[in-house]
Amino acid sequence: MNLGIFYIIGISFLLNFLMYLEYRFYLLNKMNITIEKIKEYEDRVVKISSPKRRDKTLKKISKEVDYYTGKLRNYMFIQSLTLIFVYMVGLFIILDFVNVPVYFPYSIPLTVTYHGKYIISNLFIYILSFLLFTPLSLRRPKTI
Repeated sequence: MNLGIFYIIGISFLLNFLMYLEYRFYLLNKMNITIEKIKEYEDRVVKISSPKRRDKTLKKISKEVDYYTGKLRNYMFIQSLTLIFVYMVGLFIILDFVNVPVYFPYSIPLTVTYHGKYIISNLFIYILSFLLFTPLSLRRPKTI
């Protein structure tokens, strides 16, 4: 049995799980606090019945709402940028240290024939497995 594919999928899962842990223990709380601040400002504006007063209040709090919206976008950007960094680290590990052939049972356009066996690229397996586990690492709060 060929364990090379399991090494690659395991590395991909581990890196995406580390991203999930970063989200769960660092970013989730900060995102939720920021979302609650934005909701507080929106509720404040919704409670006002007079259109003139609503516009006046909206002008006053627009800078704060823009600040918290930008802060929320920055948290999402940090999450995405960290995912790209982790992907590159995994790519470096796969290309430099995991040099096991991954045999494929039949021929497809992505395989190469070597001594009568079909070999698929480690890079292709890594990209597919990383895409498979990306929803785990790019989670967002349910209120967004």
